[in-house]
Amino acid sequence: MASDTFINEQVSVWAFFDPSAASSHIFPIAMNWRRRLVKFQKLILSTTKRVGDAKILNLICASDTACFELEYNSDSHLWRLVKVMSQE
Repeated sequence: MASDTFINEQVSVWAFFDPSAASSHIFPIAMNWRRRLVKFQKLILSTTKRVGDAKILNLICASDTACFELEYNSDSHLWRLVKVMSQE
């Protein structure tokens, strides 16, 4: 049984921005969360929405042990870890 843990914390993310990519223009590589480095293996899903004038990107990334839902605010350039999902 998969479990989701809602976190909703600001994190630091290392990402690759590729404007020539067909679908997603941003590819998270790793994040620093609670003084722990989490390396991402792949980008699973990327969606966008608008909140006022800000464009918000929601990204689901997989590491070796879990999946992470990240949110990137392109207006403030801040990253937020929304939730952690176990892999099964």
